[in-house]
Amino acid sequence: MEKENSVFLPFELIIEILLRLPVKPLLRFRCVCKSWLSLISSNTFATSHFEHAATHRRFFITRSALQPLSIDVDSSFHDASASASLSLDFIRSQRCIEIRGCFRGFLYFNNDTHIYLLNPSTGVFKQIPDFPIILNDGFELLSGFVYYQPTDDYLIVSGFCEYVDALVTSPMKLMIFSLRANKWKPIEVASHLPYRETSVAECTPKCGLFLNGSIHWMVHNYEKHVIIAFDIKEMTISEIALPDDFILSFSHNYSIYYDLLEVGGLISAWVKDLNTVKIWVMQKYGVHSSWTKIIQFSLCPVLHKSLDIVCLTKCGDIVGTNNKLGLVKLNDKGQLLESRLLDTYPLVVYTESLFSLPSTDQT
Repeated sequence: MEKENSVFLPFELIIEILLRLPVKPLLRFRCVCKSWLSLISSNTFATSHFEHAATHRRFFITRSALQPLSIDVDSSFHDASASASLSLDFIRSQRCIEIRGCFRGFLYFNNDTHIYLLNPSTGVFKQIPDFPIILNDGFELLSGFVYYQPTDDYLIVSGFCEYVDALVTSPMKLMIFSLRANKWKPIEVASHLPYRETSVAECTPKCGLFLNGSIHWMVHNYEKHVIIAFDIKEMTISEIALPDDFILSFSHNYSIYYDLLEVGGLISAWVKDLNTVKIWVMQKYGVHSSWTKIIQFSLCPVLHKSLDIVCLTKCGDIVGTNNKLGLVKLNDKGQLLESRLLDTYPLVVYTESLFSLPSTDQT
């Protein structure tokens, strides 16, 4: 009887193959053998896998807390194989989900009762302590969530304001939460932080963009819009001026949409004003003269009233949300490529990861 041929693959080659697979099959492959279980469960493999998967991004759309949905950013919205249903069964009260940040595959969000961290790829989650300060007639203005490598810690930064009158708010107060310490503490910064949203009636906190060691938000300093950067290591605030032609016109009846993006590892600013969309990229961080306009187009009539840009795909298409069409995809000329009618609030882009959370100090 002829012996069957067997194929031998060096373990180093097996690792290289596994690093290129999505999270879902990797979770199943932990059952293949003890060596694969040990490999796939290790922090070293999780880090290497995340670096390989850095461009593999997905949308997290709650639709309702009972039916969250994950969609591949770079696939067609209608590709059934690119969508997956998720579960938030661990949440006791499943109303009013509000996403506050996303980093290393983890989502930071709250509902009407508690605050959570969740890795939607693995199902790892943790409920964290509620914010310790109760504000009288106030609101959370800014929110940021990052991983701080020097201490292997996840940090949450929140900026709160209180109303002084209809047009003015109190100086912003900053708090930071350390997952390892499992507690909140105030942040002392050399600034009175006179920042607010364009409308002080705006109660949805702006999610920060983490680049170059700082969390960035676009805010209003009572004179103009600026970018503020909170340096995680130094615990300091600085301002970054927007492009000279970044001008918002609030004298018309159309809604204005604007925010920050990450484009190719660079900080980007965008605005939808009237029926025009403009996107800039800061080619050299912190250098004002390096702001470069990369996209400008006029919107088709169906998108005139609302367009909230979420991200750019690998091929440069623009993905956003519209109050009539739901999830939309445009090319860089503003032509509508496809849409999918979904309740897209809240929506966030995350990268699949195998990361777990570090242990916390419960004392």
